[in-house]
Amino acid sequence: MPQLDTEILYMMELLDPSLLHGEGGYYLTSAYGAMALIKNFQEEQAARVLSSEARDTLHQWHRRRTAQRMAPSVDDFQNYLRVALQEVNSGCTAKTLLVHPYSTTEEVCSLCAYKFKVHDPENHDLFLITEATSQQLAPDTHPQRIKAEIHSRPNSPPFHFVYRRVPNLNLCIPTIPANQHSGNCLLPSQLDE
Repeated sequence: MPQLDTEILYMMELLDPSLLHGEGGYYLTSAYGAMALIKNFQEEQAARVLSSEARDTLHQWHRRRTAQRMAPSVDDFQNYLRVALQEVNSGCTAKTLLVHPYSTTEEVCSLCAYKFKVHDPENHDLFLITEATSQQLAPDTHPQRIKAEIHSRPNSPPFHFVYRRVPNLNLCIPTIPANQHSGNCLLPSQLDE
């Protein structure tokens, strides 16, 4: 147990702040708080959550770490891209994929089709979803560059990459000859009119 306490203190004080954002930072502060409780546990203090010394240490650590919050975290520069598969009948499933910085949207779509086991990848594409927009990405764009650009903006908005079915603009494709057309569906030749 003394070794764990030393390692937790080492990580909190000496690691680069960008390494401590997100889930890793959450678990590290949770471990620090738990160790402080174990070390300082006394029966009469059982009602108090943390000693004032431990609480002050956590507040100081938090202030130091959040001073550099504007700096992107290491995860933003690594070769990982979080992509969600959106299906009408099954909701959303997300996966973290290894995507190199110069991979194109077309390559990411192929990877998504494989990882999500999509049977009709020709009908799916990658979309960038923000609070206000949904944009289908062109096949030659680079999702990692888009992610880096969004993260570099001050107060970057939340965004998600979603692999989903492309909306079908031909709502009805007739299987009957044109001379027997009932008028219920638009023929491809009528779309241009």
